[in-house]
Amino acid sequence: MAAHPLRAIGACTLDCPGCCSLVVTTDAEGKPHVSGNPDHPFTQGSICRKGRRMFERLHAPDRVTTPLVRQGDALRPASWDEALGLCATRIDALRDMPERILHIRGFGFRGALAEASRYLFRSLGASATRGSLCDEAGLAASELDFGDNDQHAPADLANASAIVNWGKDLTRSSHHLSLIVRERRKAGIPVLTISPGGDANDAFTDARIRIRPGTDRFLAAAALRRMVIAGDIPPPVIAACTGFEHLRALLLAHEESDLLHTCDARPTDLELLLRWFRSNGGRTATLLGWGMQRHVAGGENVRWVDALAMLSGNVGHAGGGVYYGISSSRNIDARWGKEAGTPARTLCLPLLAHELEQADPPVDFVWVDGSNVVNQIPEATRAAKAFERCGFKVVVDAFLTDTARRADVVLPCALLLEREDILGSYQHDNVQYAAAIFPPPGAAREDFDIIRDLGARLSSPVALPPREDILRRAIDTPNLEVSLEELRERGFSTADRPQVAYEGMRFAHDDGKFHLVDRLSPEPALTQEYPLYLLTVVRATHLHSQMPEDAQQGQPTVHVAPDCTTLAHLDITRPARLVSPYGEMPVRVETLPGLHPDAVMMGRGGWLATGWCPNVLIGARLTDVGEGAAYYSQTVRLEKMD
Repeated sequence: MAAHPLRAIGACTLDCPGCCSLVVTTDAEGKPHVSGNPDHPFTQGSICRKGRRMFERLHAPDRVTTPLVRQGDALRPASWDEALGLCATRIDALRDMPERILHIRGFGFRGALAEASRYLFRSLGASATRGSLCDEAGLAASELDFGDNDQHAPADLANASAIVNWGKDLTRSSHHLSLIVRERRKAGIPVLTISPGGDANDAFTDARIRIRPGTDRFLAAAALRRMVIAGDIPPPVIAACTGFEHLRALLLAHEESDLLHTCDARPTDLELLLRWFRSNGGRTATLLGWGMQRHVAGGENVRWVDALAMLSGNVGHAGGGVYYGISSSRNIDARWGKEAGTPARTLCLPLLAHELEQADPPVDFVWVDGSNVVNQIPEATRAAKAFERCGFKVVVDAFLTDTARRADVVLPCALLLEREDILGSYQHDNVQYAAAIFPPPGAAREDFDIIRDLGARLSSPVALPPREDILRRAIDTPNLEVSLEELRERGFSTADRPQVAYEGMRFAHDDGKFHLVDRLSPEPALTQEYPLYLLTVVRATHLHSQMPEDAQQGQPTVHVAPDCTTLAHLDITRPARLVSPYGEMPVRVETLPGLHPDAVMMGRGGWLATGWCPNVLIGARLTDVGEGAAYYSQTVRLEKMD
């Protein structure tokens, strides 16, 4: 460790919007420490709990540091030559049938060099996945409304007169937004939180509206109906929209009481919401969480909140705006991977268990990188079996995840602070340089080098562009003025983007207007058999399935409201069973004040191997737009253990 730099600037490459710039130091004994870069305009010296614990993961005793090859029922150590030779032989045998090769690329790490595997497998014409397990329903909805994905710079929250936090848990995610919101409250700016409850937002909240999970669109529709009847929508705002008359008729076709009943809100809640949107001179900023878009009608949920922000006059000028997300690649050029070729076919990621079963011709070779796909997709038990039936499976990972355990070859990769890259954020417009500060342990290698070596071994080799060319191209964009040498030295560069999105109510559609939502889909009623919505929320301490195995002892804990009717049939001092049509698991039940009584809340990321994976309970269904996974539309029941 003594040979490592005493101080270096790097970046967090995990699947998180913060995309923090990091300062890494070593103490006199050579022990590494990490903190936020105080010179970075968004990180501002602070990082989240996950980031502060990154060396636990980098130095974990169960980390895979040598290639593994299946021998019977076990994985044995192998050389890189043997492991990649097996992979190349399998790919060569399928070169004339590329649809039988499937590439699954996740966002376990991001960046320009991270596109290497996409470049190789697109060059081969291999099958790929489409759809999203994360944010695509909300992104697609925002694009339908605004014409693209844009938002105000986070610094513009300083100009807000009020903030509506519609669904973000600022304690488990969005660390830097939580700091901004806290500062705005200290300055006297009120914050309204809207959610099904169960969050820990009290320290960031002046008022609350609790709603039934997945019914956000009905609360927004009730507010818009009141505004339409009162004639409160300014003519210039109406003129900047398309579809207003259709929306007006749609709203008047519903009774306010029915809309409020569906979302389980009170008339006083509606009046509170209207005060927040009406009374601040157009300077109410709306923060959108990602939970509302994880329902079958998730796109509609986002679009109705967008419409409320727009028609109340809170879009297009400083202090207002809707904050959902931007493309993490909008400020860098990482297109080289996608330009290499076109997939022979695509399989829908949220439906992958079914897609693999029905694939014709079947998948004979799978390459997985940046993803614990078996664990993360709905119907995880079925997905694991479908994955196992694929002919030859290669997983690039640093741990024996649920996916890696089922592989024929496991290739150990470098992790953050061990791999070089350039990446953008999907929350702010700074571009970060991720330095390779430490060498990977053992025989682990950077993903770019793994792919370059594999491509060279094929009978008809596929050569990657030079690493330096990819990095220089990444920052050769209209919004950046920085050299690679300067970026490496400083660690980040800020793209030249407007602070206010859609200023003057000019939108990215061809007609320049905001396109209003045109439907209000009914919400299915809960049944007696499955009376609770299962909400699998992000954990504050670990990202998705990166929770260590020793943290998954006994039964996982779920939370219900103290007034949840299911409690009448349970003894919460004893384990219970959480059941859906797709599976069941033993759990411990605790009560959580403030949570909606129709919800049961559980942390995501548990493993199949420990019995903690909630995706064994969740059916494979798509959101209305974006081909997202509708995790939160799954209903379940709690029952006594036999």
